[in-house]
Amino acid sequence: MADLNTLLRWSIANSTTSPQAPPTQSSASLSALHPSDPLYRLQNGEDISPASTPGPATPVNGASALPNVPHRSDLTSEMLDVIMGKPDSAVMKEKMEIAMDESREVDERVEALDDFEMLIEFIDNANNMAVLKLWKPILELLQSPHPSIVSRACWVIGTAVQNNLKAQAALYLYEALPLLLPLIYPESSSTSSQPSFVRAKATYAFSSALKHWPLASSALSANSSSGYSVLKQGVIDPEPVIRRKMAFLVGTLVMQSGEKYEGELPNEVRNLIEERMRSGTKSESLVDGLKAHGVFTELLKGLKEVPEGDFEYEENAIRTLVRAVEKGGLSPEEKNDLRAIWENRGALGQEERGLGGEDGVEIARILA
Repeated sequence: MADLNTLLRWSIANSTTSPQAPPTQSSASLSALHPSDPLYRLQNGEDISPASTPGPATPVNGASALPNVPHRSDLTSEMLDVIMGKPDSAVMKEKMEIAMDESREVDERVEALDDFEMLIEFIDNANNMAVLKLWKPILELLQSPHPSIVSRACWVIGTAVQNNLKAQAALYLYEALPLLLPLIYPESSSTSSQPSFVRAKATYAFSSALKHWPLASSALSANSSSGYSVLKQGVIDPEPVIRRKMAFLVGTLVMQSGEKYEGELPNEVRNLIEERMRSGTKSESLVDGLKAHGVFTELLKGLKEVPEGDFEYEENAIRTLVRAVEKGGLSPEEKNDLRAIWENRGALGQEERGLGGEDGVEIARILA
């Protein structure tokens, strides 16, 4: 279906210029010259309300009264671009071409990716990335030697797939996770780590790819469970922004564990699910996977050793572990350790961590 910009461009191109209308006169100074003139009918007491008055498109003797409108040949595509602006799809392709052009300055390429990211905040544009064949180039940019470009590429990916099943399906069809995960943690000690801002944006993309994705457990288990390994390291990462994001992500995965998607699945997602069913591969639940790979154990360890004053991390970790308790993710010993940490915080400490009031009462009940 054409968007409004396309329709408006068509209407401009197919419009005609009309001669300037003569000055109007009052009906009192006019005289009807022909019975077809509405003024003639009005002067003779006839009804000329809209319901009884033929309009310009009213057929006359079986033929339309509308004149044939010639196509305007004086408007070029460049003129229409000036009047209307280019369609988003054209701008997206242009921005990606700039971002991929290694002969340009890095700042110019980064700006193009910033513009691209703003465009794909609209879900239709994000879904069009597959149609326009823009997934492959954005994933290629993850290999760029320039950290600022890698960071922006991660940002684009995270925005495109956030709460968007169709774009998530495209991400997995292009096997993007094996490209994203090494940006957070290198696969070997000989590979240098990325700067913190790149790792943070890669974590954002990783998180967006998993949240509400029906096959999240399969994605984490792929490639020797590399996804679970990243989560296990992430919840105790020395960088505060990384460990906070990872602790929050684990909590989200616990909540969506065992849930069934109620809406209509896009064809791309349905095809991936059916393919997995045909392969006979049975995925474990997210809670079982997180427990089996030691993610909850590491998060509890991080909560015991958290630097003083990182209240956001503590809040995320406690909420996540309490949810895990509800779904059987912690052993009895781990539950006791969590209860001891909770009680040691005291009412004031719980309040400082955003866990007072009704939240605190509910946490105490679950850990009892």
